[in-house]
Amino acid sequence: MTGKKFTSTVAGASILITAVGLIGKGLGLIREIVFANFFGLNTQFDLYLVGAVLPITINTVILYLGQNYFIPSYNKTKIETPEKTRAFTNSSFWIFSLFGLLLAAILFYLSGPIVNLYLHDSSSFEFISTLNVFRIFLLTIPLSAAYSILAAFLQSEFEFRSPAMSQLLLNVAVILLVVIFSNKIGVYTIPIGYIAGNLLQLIFLLFKAANKIKLNLYMFIKGGNARAIINYSLVITILIESISQIYLLADRYFFNEVQKGGIASLNYASYIYLLPITIISAALSTAIFPSFSLSLHSNIIEDVQKKLDNFFSINLFLFVPISLTLIFYGGIIIRILFQRGEFNSGATQMTFEVLKYYAVSLIFYSSYAVINKLLYGANLVKILLVITVTGCFIKIAANFYLVKDLQQNGLAISTSISYLFFFIAGIGVVLIKLKLKVKYFLKEFSLDIINGFVSYLLAVVLIPESLFPNTFTNGFLKLLIFCASYIFNAKLIRQDVFKLFENAFVNIPLFKNNKI
Repeated sequence: MTGKKFTSTVAGASILITAVGLIGKGLGLIREIVFANFFGLNTQFDLYLVGAVLPITINTVILYLGQNYFIPSYNKTKIETPEKTRAFTNSSFWIFSLFGLLLAAILFYLSGPIVNLYLHDSSSFEFISTLNVFRIFLLTIPLSAAYSILAAFLQSEFEFRSPAMSQLLLNVAVILLVVIFSNKIGVYTIPIGYIAGNLLQLIFLLFKAANKIKLNLYMFIKGGNARAIINYSLVITILIESISQIYLLADRYFFNEVQKGGIASLNYASYIYLLPITIISAALSTAIFPSFSLSLHSNIIEDVQKKLDNFFSINLFLFVPISLTLIFYGGIIIRILFQRGEFNSGATQMTFEVLKYYAVSLIFYSSYAVINKLLYGANLVKILLVITVTGCFIKIAANFYLVKDLQQNGLAISTSISYLFFFIAGIGVVLIKLKLKVKYFLKEFSLDIINGFVSYLLAVVLIPESLFPNTFTNGFLKLLIFCASYIFNAKLIRQDVFKLFENAFVNIPLFKNNKI
């Protein structure tokens, strides 16, 4: 392992992506703090969230599509016909880019009816504001489509640094524009910032990939490779990724059914909920996916099992305390992050209620991140489509049933129910189709959940309510004791997971040969 490039290993790539992801998500967190300060839970921000939801959802679908379709197909091409990899990459880039441009044009033409679907009982001012946000955001779609293929190509070549670093540019652009121009043009600064950020991302990756690939539109048209790229697998993958992103669309439909600021509270709570997933689980699954794909195509099942067990070990060790923290101490976190400016104590309480219902599924949804990648790598896209469709039906049905009495809390509960279904169904496929074992998951989960609750009870005993009348001080001290206790106990009973972290960091060039 000594001779390997640090970022070509799963552990090394995970650490790199996580480190850059921490910076990126730190900027993303600053972005959300800026949003909360300038807009809070007011109606203007609710309307922005409604207008932005479809373009942002499409961009997310395209990004995942770039990974989940391109990487397995690229690896298959590399193994079977390596001389065609350059043509495959060129064709994929132009197909995604042109499709993104066409989709944006179609959505612009249909923008009025689409926005009216969400704001059927709203005023003309609210309709026009939302329509403008929607139309501005459409310009990001072709940019995201082109970016997704460049990022997936570099990841296929085990070059994780550039795609990870490019994500920082998006948040920087949005933050700067909101801070500088929000007083003049309000929420319109956000979609304009996204356009600027997406453009910077694309230019950055074009520069980084320039010496690895040659993009030529004429060769794509002349070569006629579109039919080879647009195949059954791609169509199924598009369906899976599109349906799996229906959650935000389904929640925004109930704009008139929830409390004022309810959509905004869902936005802030879901951001906190997804933050550790996008930093940790996404980093692990992104780093492990190319390796999974190669091992599965080479039929090295023992290697797949080992990587899956290592993922579960690290993921559970981290996500059990994170989940309990959000459930028991989420109000403190929200207060620290957002309670200023337009975001008052009432907004904190509303957002915390939503966050608790999201957090109950965090352990399972974070674990599903790699199961999803595993099923893609094994080309089980039909089964994955069935799981995705079923989970979304569960989500939508639960929305209609729960929103009447629980409003925005009901929307959060329905999301957690469907995420739990994804995990259970995914585990079932891993057991039956791939013949892999998940008993390691059960063992690690049991150890970590027991440790988590013991640590929570210890914090309750050591810091009783009467000790500090100030609820914020009391809760903050409990949170510190909970974290310290969990790490201390884990050090005693979970030597294996600490060894995984140690092995990863030993291979960081900076730490080799006792340089530090």
